[in-house]
Amino acid sequence: MPIPSRIFPLALCAIFLAALIPTAPAQQEQQAQGNNKEANKPRVRLICVATHSENQKVVLATKSEEGEWMELAETELKSPHISGWIPARPGRLLLAVREAEGLVEIGSFNYPAASKRAVVVVFPHTDKGKYRTEVFDPAKLGFVKGTTLAINYSGLQGAIVLGSQKSTVKPGESKVIKARPDANGMFRMLVAYANEKKETVVCYDRYIPVNEDSRDILFLLPDPTLGLRVFSLSEFGPFD
Repeated sequence: MPIPSRIFPLALCAIFLAALIPTAPAQQEQQAQGNNKEANKPRVRLICVATHSENQKVVLATKSEEGEWMELAETELKSPHISGWIPARPGRLLLAVREAEGLVEIGSFNYPAASKRAVVVVFPHTDKGKYRTEVFDPAKLGFVKGTTLAINYSGLQGAIVLGSQKSTVKPGESKVIKARPDANGMFRMLVAYANEKKETVVCYDRYIPVNEDSRDILFLLPDPTLGLRVFSLSEFGPFD
């Protein structure tokens, strides 16, 4: 039986379109390559301990060799707050606020060239309106889910107890600690220091359940009255 002549143009059109449209495996491969490329781009996460002003809008930026501002992303500084992953690039990065005259730097940090992800702790500087920063690479630290990162910004040596796990964190030191819970899945999280009389002063004491899906952060901060003040944060999102 002869094929109607009007079918030939339709068949040719279908063949032409089929040649233009990638097959499903090809599409998936292209999408995977795109996702991998995007995933490998540098990203930074800001952990804000405290702020000079609440919900402060800031710009993450860099400067060209000619001194021109190049904006990378916008975010907010809130207390306490952990931002999402923000686009970054290796080298010196600036935290800035928008003023009438343009962007004004309020803090800076160096993004490690070899790091795919970086975490930056942000807290107020003694200079009015400025911020201090400290950069960490979670992968290099071994700061994985189910662990605690203790950061000592005070001038005192901190003694930390996480269940049966005991550790000390010297002034200026950062340490990742894995809690050892009791048989019931709970553990005591305690932070203390020794005063001038060599007496143990407890400044943080909680009895909490272990959570293998969270990353806990303990900030040991100087305090004019207590000597040592502890600020804690829990993070449940991905760090990779």
